[in-house]
Amino acid sequence: MSDPESVRIKQTRCLILSSLNRLYPTALQVETLYRVMCGFDENYDFSLLLKDVTYLKQKGYVEFIDDKLGGAETFRQKCIGLTAEGKEIADRTQRDTALEI
Repeated sequence: MSDPESVRIKQTRCLILSSLNRLYPTALQVETLYRVMCGFDENYDFSLLLKDVTYLKQKGYVEFIDDKLGGAETFRQKCIGLTAEGKEIADRTQRDTALEI
């Protein structure tokens, strides 16, 4: 059985994927994604978003679209979108046991 903190982290990461999936293939600015996440949890901190996005990027589920165009000045200004693999996880056509609750 998972501890409550692990469950919360998995739920948050799945919510990020789901939010990006609603707009796929369009990217979303990180600042806007942060506001969406705060709508679900008013105590959600930007440092948590940084950790969650870093994890999802390392797994290959998200990418920074603006990196291909020269980058953004700050992390908040970056544009993030799902990769094809991230879309499959968000659609639940593929599984990632690390994100299962």
